[in-house]
Amino acid sequence: MKKYLRFLTSLKFGIILFIIIALYSVIGTVLPQGMAEEIYLQHYPKFGNLIVALDFNNVYSSIIFRVIIVFFIINLAGCTFNILPGQLLRMKESFFPSIPKDNENLWNSETDIDKFKESLKKNRFTISDKEESSYASKHRFGYIGPSVTHLGIIVIILGGFIGNVFAMEGSFNLIPSETKTFEEEGFSIVLDDFYLDFREDNTTEQYYSEVTIFEDDTKVKEEKIWVNKPLLYKGINFYQSNFGWTNKLLIRNTNDSILYEGQIKDGQNYFDDPHNLFIYLHGFYPDFTMTQMGEPVTKSQKIVNPYYAVALYEHDQYIDSYIIEPGQRITYNDITIEFDEPTLYTGITYRKDFGYYFILLGSLILILGLIISFHFYPKYVFVSSDKILPITKQNSWGYN
Repeated sequence: MKKYLRFLTSLKFGIILFIIIALYSVIGTVLPQGMAEEIYLQHYPKFGNLIVALDFNNVYSSIIFRVIIVFFIINLAGCTFNILPGQLLRMKESFFPSIPKDNENLWNSETDIDKFKESLKKNRFTISDKEESSYASKHRFGYIGPSVTHLGIIVIILGGFIGNVFAMEGSFNLIPSETKTFEEEGFSIVLDDFYLDFREDNTTEQYYSEVTIFEDDTKVKEEKIWVNKPLLYKGINFYQSNFGWTNKLLIRNTNDSILYEGQIKDGQNYFDDPHNLFIYLHGFYPDFTMTQMGEPVTKSQKIVNPYYAVALYEHDQYIDSYIIEPGQRITYNDITIEFDEPTLYTGITYRKDFGYYFILLGSLILILGLIISFHFYPKYVFVSSDKILPITKQNSWGYN
């Protein structure tokens, strides 16, 4: 049992885990994450089954990755506990490191030993006098710098693990006047307005969501959200992530009676069951033009020359494609199909990360550990009637 425990907390095992975590991170960066399993099987015929089996399609939330992180936390904690007793022992006043044989002797015939010892005291050295010599020490607590640094790393990783497992996250789309309710948190968020800012060349520079938060029908907060300026409420961060166009779809019969009325976004389709008809909205193009290859594109998001690109399928068989203006109707058998009232919608993602404060605390501990390790490193001086021997990891003059 002790053999396995020693390996579990060994530097060798820690390096192995670190390499595995690095490889997982590379996979999670290179391989698109969070898509349906069928997509991986289709696009990666040789490795698709392996990707799905090892959860490489959801690397950071996979059981395997979480287990590796747990072992890494255990290993790092074990390594810290292994070195901590020795560090605490060296912090005691009774400890004084051995003097290297080739240490530089700073004493010369003009040196006044008593004045030198007084200068050490002024520089906050502790002096321990022996019969024929003295030992000066400073920053003994610097020995625990590596352990404090390890503790900071452990807390950061633990915070990331907690956030990964328990974080509340999601996304939603709203058009002006729509509401998103968070029942468990006891509030709702209403989109008052959404608009774009444009550069001189009409490209989109920024997009803004003006929102109001209500609790029990009482307005509690108004805020404007844009990219890199999220809204924080009750520990939940709301981020402006994307935008798009939603459009009214109308299907009428020959008597001009409305058979269906609803909203549809770019890239979505609607299935008209009575006619076995798929109505696919390829996209809304507010400033429409065509490429040399005949593909519809928009020059900007300003409504200057609006058109829709639509395709119809019956029983999965392609029927035809259409480029139509808002309000223009497509006639198919005994029905007409119409798209109109293009409206911008905002895409907002939200996340409540329970590990945030752990990561913040761990970062502070890590910084403290690095400061202790590299600034408050232990310094010793052996002093006798004809010797001044500094013992430090730095040069002989680093005794301020």
